Amino acid sequence: MWKSKIFVFFILFSLLCGCTYYNTFYNAKKSFKEGENVQKRAPAKTRNSAGRTHYENAIKKASKVLTFHPKSKWADDALFLIGRAYFNMGEYVKAKRKFEELQNSFPKSKLGANSHYYISMCHYFSGDEIEAISSLNSLLESKRIDRRRKGRACFMIGEIYFQRKEYTDAITYYEKTLNEFDPDTLVAITQFHIGDCFWLKKDYAKAKEAFAGVEKHKPSLDLLFESKFREGECCYVLEDYQKGMEIYAELSEDEKFSDKLPSVKLKIAEGYYFLDELSLSMEEYCQTTESYPKTGESAKAYFKLGQIYQDRFGDLQKAKEMYESCKLENPQSEIAKEALALSANISKIEEYQNQLSDEEAEKSGKALFLLGELYLTQMHQPDSALAEYLTLVDQFPQSEYAAKSLYAAAWILENVMQDTVEAEEIYRRILAEYPESDYLEPALKFLNASLESFALDMDNAEKIYQEAERLLFEENEVDSALALYDLIIEEFPQNQYVGKSAYAKAWTMEYFANPGDSTVALAYQEVIDEYPESEYAEEARIKLGLSKRSQPTLPAPRETSPTEEEESDTTTVELPDTSGPQIPKAPKTIKKGEFVYPETEILSGIRGAVVLKIRIDFDGTVSDAVVVNSLENVWIDEAAKEAALNTTFDVEEIDMMQLGGWFIYTVEVKPPDEGEDIHTDPTEEPHTW
Repeated sequence: MWKSKIFVFFILFSLLCGCTYYNTFYNAKKSFKEGENVQKRAPAKTRNSAGRTHYENAIKKASKVLTFHPKSKWADDALFLIGRAYFNMGEYVKAKRKFEELQNSFPKSKLGANSHYYISMCHYFSGDEIEAISSLNSLLESKRIDRRRKGRACFMIGEIYFQRKEYTDAITYYEKTLNEFDPDTLVAITQFHIGDCFWLKKDYAKAKEAFAGVEKHKPSLDLLFESKFREGECCYVLEDYQKGMEIYAELSEDEKFSDKLPSVKLKIAEGYYFLDELSLSMEEYCQTTESYPKTGESAKAYFKLGQIYQDRFGDLQKAKEMYESCKLENPQSEIAKEALALSANISKIEEYQNQLSDEEAEKSGKALFLLGELYLTQMHQPDSALAEYLTLVDQFPQSEYAAKSLYAAAWILENVMQDTVEAEEIYRRILAEYPESDYLEPALKFLNASLESFALDMDNAEKIYQEAERLLFEENEVDSALALYDLIIEEFPQNQYVGKSAYAKAWTMEYFANPGDSTVALAYQEVIDEYPESEYAEEARIKLGLSKRSQPTLPAPRETSPTEEEESDTTTVELPDTSGPQIPKAPKTIKKGEFVYPETEILSGIRGAVVLKIRIDFDGTVSDAVVVNSLENVWIDEAAKEAALNTTFDVEEIDMMQLGGWFIYTVEVKPPDEGEDIHTDPTEEPHTW
């Protein structure tokens, strides 16, 4: 009898203990669920911090199960729940530790596959994408993992490659998800992402096919709309405007998508525009502004109307009115800011056009040049810009902006319109009409002409002198420059450039040839003896210490005495002629070219700065670079030049009068063991799945 009582007591005690730790775990799950509910309602940027209190309570309660009942059947569940709580809080190191503990302590747990998956996710969100991909691939190869979990793992590998912008690899895993595994509810979104990848690869035909295939996989209502909308966009890009219009017409008539109608109406209006039915397009845009006032869609409609008035009708006043309306519809939107900029540009156009009536030809030439620059760089209308540049050259051929305008016109034809035949004609005009300009070299480069033969064909001292300067300062060809100075002295003894050439020869020998003997002094003395009445004779006397300088007329390269404490400014370069303006500093960069330290020179330990003269074209790219302040190492100089050529600058930061011209740019040189790792990019904030 007493044994029966003990047995009953034991059973009751066991049940009571079991109920106690089960209740503890149940409360832990309840707190975790409450944390998830709070997190789902939180904005994306605050999601990791949302629900933290509930998650922390869940961790405390689950930890009690592990502390007091480590051998219970709920132990692996408790570990998994703690890992999930840390994961949702964004504490990936702690989460990974718990998932690994579960795998090590409970190798036969049914939660092993899920733990493996979350370990992979911890790698990803911690920034180790390669380890995450490797871990997920091992899941795919495991025989213990079911097809549904493998489908999710395969999909996630595709997502990682998508985030890395490796779209071909992303497509491979997305398609593998669909064809080899059971992705469950992920089928439709996987199909949609395949379309996204092809779109970003600019393979619009395959993107269209992929988006069209979403519908058969029972997508959510939002995903169905988005896939059809994107299919229509593909049709427009592929110039199948009728098909695109049919898709948008179908969406506009479907009551399920009534809340999306404004954006669909904009696409219908765009379709009419592509079909060149401007009246119908403008009617749709006007209806959008009337039916959906003070919305983002109405702002876009006003913006599009402004573009039509500006580009198709040339009605700048009406265009400005539409841009102003766009700004008022949705003042804080990006399109409102763009509309404001275009409205301001039209005001500038009006200002420049008013200047065209001025009787001063030079002022009118400047107005036309600025007008062309505005059309090209701010309003992205190369046709209008080309017309203004060519008008300037035809009306004001003596203008200081004429040569630059011809170069700008040739650049547009070559780089924007891809019309090399017309571009060649313009470049030949530069050679024929403006051989002394700064745009001679790009013209010769395009025409594949010989610079040396062109120099020999010059028939006057001024042109030869300018070519000598170019060879010296742009090509660093000292001997060629000296030969041209001698040619002037010998062939043009009565020319005004002969004294200047004699002095330039002595100066070049001093600062570039540096013979280290009395040759330089004799060259300066020859200037004094042969051209005693010239201004260059006085300069030569100063060089030889026979006179004192009252005010310099020709500069010398930067010199730094050993006692100087201040660091020299390497961003300015002195040129032989100070009568013109200094070369401006380059503006801020959009994409900075990387300086790659030559491996063969690493042991030299050379550091410092290479100063270059660069030509920035109208799209912000660098078309030419010349070293003007060397570190006396040809390989490092070439690496700096390469970095400059791979740099893109913000054209909006450049004075429009200087576009297409020369700028000073400094490339910092450091051995690879100094400073930050140039190959490391900052990790983007992880996406919350």
